Amino acid sequence: MDEFGAAHPSDGEPAENGAWSPDEVAVLTEAMDQAPSVHNIQPWSLGVKERTATIYEQVGPELSRHDPEGRDRRISCGAALTNLVLAVADLGWEPQVRRDPEGADRPEAVAAVTGHRRGETGDSESRRYEAIARRASYRQAFHDRAVPEDIRQRLLSAATSSTVQAEWVGSADVAALARLLIYAASVHRGDRSYQRELAMWTLEEGVPAERGIPAEALGSEGVPAVGLATSEVRIPDEHKLAERIAKESILVLTTPSDEPGDHLHVGEAMELAWLEAVSQDTAASVMTQPLRLSEVRTRLVEMLGISGVPQVLMRFGYPRPAE
Repeated sequence: MDEFGAAHPSDGEPAENGAWSPDEVAVLTEAMDQAPSVHNIQPWSLGVKERTATIYEQVGPELSRHDPEGRDRRISCGAALTNLVLAVADLGWEPQVRRDPEGADRPEAVAAVTGHRRGETGDSESRRYEAIARRASYRQAFHDRAVPEDIRQRLLSAATSSTVQAEWVGSADVAALARLLIYAASVHRGDRSYQRELAMWTLEEGVPAERGIPAEALGSEGVPAVGLATSEVRIPDEHKLAERIAKESILVLTTPSDEPGDHLHVGEAMELAWLEAVSQDTAASVMTQPLRLSEVRTRLVEMLGISGVPQVLMRFGYPRPAE
């Protein structure tokens, strides 16, 4: 990460009165901008005062069909918070995090991170920070190579906290998960309002844009095809989809309840697991749309025998070799 070398603070305070310098603020902003977000809309803004960086949730643009209750928007803010915390630590400060901060200047403040005092960055934090710039969604079918068990354990640990639980989909649950994903994809493919909204946010192939989903990035086969179903997607056969699921590592992230704070927490956990995957040279992508159907969430809880609310499905694997 040579491009960030000049932005690291020297010994002592980074700027007059202990405030972060413009170069340091640029590091924080860039880290947040590289966080994953629903339809790449980056539904947040950053405010900086002295050595405190505050994340504000931005409600617009509205995704009334894809994300009517704002779950994905807040999950996106949680992912940005993870990147912000890692960036503060990489600048040489011990990050102090306050979620839903009291006394914030604006009600839409979701978290504040303060450079509390000078601190050393641990190996895992350094690896994950360096992975921020390399993180990307792999929305294609993975290579048949399985993720080793030691890496799966690292991913599970990264995603698990006192507020988020993570569970691998086991071989006994593959067929049932395939049925659930096919059901959800069929519902969304037939929802005209949903499809109109998705089309509005889908970019034509080769068209650069800061927001929206590149058409070429949408999955066309295997598990990705049912994660974000377009009107033209060919929903795979249940048996074939189950075979693909069995070759992937799929992690279910759940929260105790379904409140805004839960969504923020699961976004943090999701990004930690994603960055850990990148640091282990493993690819990943996320599916949330199937879980926006309450019947799918209910059935998934019954299937896995878990408590809480499923919020995110994470896929891990290895990219296919370039042809």
